[in-house]
Amino acid sequence: MFANLKAGWRLARLVRKSVSKDRGVFLYPILSGIISVGLFAFTFASLYVTIPLNFSGNSIFIYVGSLLLAYIAVGFLSTIILLAMLIAYRAHNSGNPVSLRTALGTAWSYRKQALEWAIFYTLLMVLLRIIESRFRGIGQFVIGAIGSMMIAIATFFAIPSILDNRSGPIDAVKNSVATIKNHFGQTFGGVAYVDLYTLIFTLSGVFAFIGGFMLISTAIPVFALAILIVAGIMLIVLGVILNYTYLNIVKLVLFDYVNGKGLPDGINEDDVKSAIKRKKSRSIYGKDTSSQQDNF
Repeated sequence: MFANLKAGWRLARLVRKSVSKDRGVFLYPILSGIISVGLFAFTFASLYVTIPLNFSGNSIFIYVGSLLLAYIAVGFLSTIILLAMLIAYRAHNSGNPVSLRTALGTAWSYRKQALEWAIFYTLLMVLLRIIESRFRGIGQFVIGAIGSMMIAIATFFAIPSILDNRSGPIDAVKNSVATIKNHFGQTFGGVAYVDLYTLIFTLSGVFAFIGGFMLISTAIPVFALAILIVAGIMLIVLGVILNYTYLNIVKLVLFDYVNGKGLPDGINEDDVKSAIKRKKSRSIYGKDTSSQQDNF
């Protein structure tokens, strides 16, 4: 187990170094976060202004429907931006870097697939929440955790599959599951990708945020506590941005690797193999994949 964790840390470090060659990649999760927060804030503000809080009758359907549409819209735009980020990363590693505008323009050609994926994923999560709501106590937590884990595993390579094949949501999930079965064993043990670097940011932010509120009743000046709380929020946001970027890049790296598209400079095959937990002891790949090929 410790060998896999060590390999996961090494893979995380190599991915960070690879991403650091093009720091513009971090603009995509920031843009996605701003749009998502803005869209939900606009939706809630619009509902608050147009429909009174003591709504009755059909008003609840307006609230639910509006939030559902907002969730789909956020999913659609987030998918477009994620595709753009992967396009930009591939382009940079192929020696032909592209601008944010060009990457988004290329990703926009996937708008049909992105919308289908957003609708599919939203309905999938709604179904999970409906099933989860039928249980109480620890059972609800267990069902939610298992369901979320199953969805996360089944959709692990879905976005890279959409990027390469312009797949619909069903085919994207099928391709994702097939990739896992064919290259990672019948039981997907997952990737030992443990990014201690981003975890430190996130946990530090959580502790600072909670600590700031817990110390409100003490003699510590309010200004100092406010700084502590704001710093905690900023660290959490930074941790989320870094983890989002690195995790999605490592998915793309693995997907390209097992599909014969090579590896980016600085990430060698031995490091990838050692970080992958496989049920069956067989080689993932039969030929040299030490160099990144042009994927465009």
